[in-house]
Amino acid sequence: MQAWHQRNLLDHSFPFDLFISENTQFPPHWHGEMEIVYLLEGSVQISLDSEVYRLNPRDILLIGGGIVHSFLSQSTGCRMIIVQFGNVFFETYAAVLSDRRIIQPLLTYLDGNRVENNNHHRALEEQINKMAEEYRDRQEGYALSLKARLLDLLVLILRSVPMERFSQQERRNRLERLQRLNKVFQYVEEHLDEGIRIADVARVANFSVFHFTRFFKASTGMTFGEYFNSFRVKRAEWYLTSTEDTVTEVAFKAGFNSLQTFDRVFKNHHGCSPTEYRKAIFEQ
Repeated sequence: MQAWHQRNLLDHSFPFDLFISENTQFPPHWHGEMEIVYLLEGSVQISLDSEVYRLNPRDILLIGGGIVHSFLSQSTGCRMIIVQFGNVFFETYAAVLSDRRIIQPLLTYLDGNRVENNNHHRALEEQINKMAEEYRDRQEGYALSLKARLLDLLVLILRSVPMERFSQQERRNRLERLQRLNKVFQYVEEHLDEGIRIADVARVANFSVFHFTRFFKASTGMTFGEYFNSFRVKRAEWYLTSTEDTVTEVAFKAGFNSLQTFDRVFKNHHGCSPTEYRKAIFEQ
């Protein structure tokens, strides 16, 4: 499981994916593909760089490629459609998306007569639902239909979503920040079972501990400790659901040096013990 720069996220021959997620939390990560989150049920908080957005049913969040994002928390019974697609679909317009910042990434739906950006929201929502239907049914020609709807989606975004161009300095700073974060995420992945000290991580990013803590918080919206715990829990989830390892074995493979700490951190994230989590998953 990777949680840094998610490379080769999609099939190069058809760089598109759509799925319904009930995932509870996901640590900071980034990828070159654009991502759209459409909330079906419940509520969820998602961090884009250092900004946190709360989504309610029918809200839409646009996540540009290269944006560090994480799923922080959500209510019980939360379900969302996640659409991911590569800019290659848009050919000559690909640079338009990659060179611009989305100023207002959240398009909200409000009950009753209070509908914000009603026409724009309705048009995007319609495209997302039709793409979900096409991708689910996969009838003959569905790939062509999806590409056509993605092009319609791009037009809607260009015409209705406020964006501004990155300056050359902003692009350089953005690239440098992602490179530093990638080194940190990769270091955590590769040394998880060895014991990780923040001084070692700061050195990997070429920062002092003081400047690293400020850099990481500003870049991801959470402290390194919060990220580290979130990443370890996500790793533990995979072992609990994909292997027959004992809970003790899972704890140490996920980077916890004691079963007591593992149980406490896991409960803080899921509201149940690792054993209860595993049992609930397999009873579904």
